[in-house]
Amino acid sequence: MHPDWISRRFTRLVELSGLPPVRLHDLRHLAATLSLLAGTDIKVVQEKLGHSSRQITSYTYTSVLPEMMRAEAESVMAVVPRDIPFKVRTPLVIPESAWQGAIAVFFAHGAQRSGDRWAVGAQTQPDSDLLGLITLAGRGQDDAVNAAVKWIRDHCTANDLELVRVENFSDRYPEEQRAAFSLTRFTIARAESPDLDGWAPLTGAPPARARTTRRAPKGRRKAA
Repeated sequence: MHPDWISRRFTRLVELSGLPPVRLHDLRHLAATLSLLAGTDIKVVQEKLGHSSRQITSYTYTSVLPEMMRAEAESVMAVVPRDIPFKVRTPLVIPESAWQGAIAVFFAHGAQRSGDRWAVGAQTQPDSDLLGLITLAGRGQDDAVNAAVKWIRDHCTANDLELVRVENFSDRYPEEQRAAFSLTRFTIARAESPDLDGWAPLTGAPPARARTTRRAPKGRRKAA
């Protein structure tokens, strides 16, 4: 079968389908471009295309590489915590009923309202009253989580509390809902320190540590 017949047949099929003019060879470029954008190593693409060197592949697909670099940078930034500006609508108040001894556990549930507007509320249970509420303009779920973390951290700093653990449960939502919701669990502890009641003013050095002396063993008496 002559190669020209395949090219002519492909051109005819494109015309019949109503697609914009495209050459059979363009599919080769498309496959290589999609492979690079999907993260395939350029060495693999080079071997698939039959190029003699990586330089030829890089030169041919120079327009694709900036897009790859931008996508890589965005993926890295997505996992780097950022300080997201937010407004406190209802100050956070953790009631005594939320404490179990010196530990309190609660959730920050975020929901996208409209556009890039998010609301994040703190609750001990899904159907419980709000402990506090913030709003923010964010790029997505990650911004809502980062804002919630900063909100709770600031609250702990201002109230002598310790932020013990932060757990991101946003992946518990169905995949089709994850872009519009966030869920973070916080564990905090009371950082109480001993008071000074009963202590005398510190006027001198601490008392010396009591020393224990060991008596030397007595020598054995000689038998008479």
